[in-house]
Amino acid sequence: MENRRPRRARETQLVRRLEAEWQALARSRWLRERLRSWAAEDPRLAFADGVELVAAAQRRDVSSWAERDQVLAALLERAPEDALAKRVALQVVLPGLKALIDRIRGWDVEERAARVVAAAVEVLAWCASEPAGTPPSFRVYANTRRRVLRAAVRDRSEPVVFVDDLSEVGTDDPGPPGPDHQRLNELIEWIREQGHVREDAARLMVLTRAGVVTVDELAAAEGLHPQTLRQRRLRAERRVRQSLAATR
Repeated sequence: MENRRPRRARETQLVRRLEAEWQALARSRWLRERLRSWAAEDPRLAFADGVELVAAAQRRDVSSWAERDQVLAALLERAPEDALAKRVALQVVLPGLKALIDRIRGWDVEERAARVVAAAVEVLAWCASEPAGTPPSFRVYANTRRRVLRAAVRDRSEPVVFVDDLSEVGTDDPGPPGPDHQRLNELIEWIREQGHVREDAARLMVLTRAGVVTVDELAAAEGLHPQTLRQRRLRAERRVRQSLAATR
């Protein structure tokens, strides 16, 4: 019987190898001992094994992205000097990377997987050295997407497009925040203060309404159903309108 070519990210050799590697590593003595060492210095990493850590880092029943991303942020702080922390961080963001691989059209799926994972490894290193206020899971997804799409533009041999749009292909990334970035952050902070909503809610409103990212993309990055984010945005916008009306 002829082998069926992979159609989805989870079927690619690279992703399957990463998942198999993680299965061997997650409850290994090596990682459990390292976790004990990490936890002694950072309570955000106090987990019995890798299975518990990744489950916590990928939770959906959290009040904010920042709450869940504490684990990923702690890993990234250690990543520059600890290859194991970087590998665990890669496992945390792998669901978002698989979603990204599946949403790109063009190239062979094995090639897409290789390019996305390679870009993500570079982005993880960059995020570790350049901390910011944006939730790290979203930063990894968005910056990996930009890098892969820019590579697609440079590769003239085959057209590669993102399913939704190419609005950010030309964005220089990573780099110092420009005026547009600064204005978005100022708007997020204004909405947070004046609308009396959490920063995560204000960021969700601004990024999706300003066209920086779609709800579907943000949901993929956060491992959530898009409708969940739409409901959160609706509630946040209602709260902001009520708060602003009360001050008039």
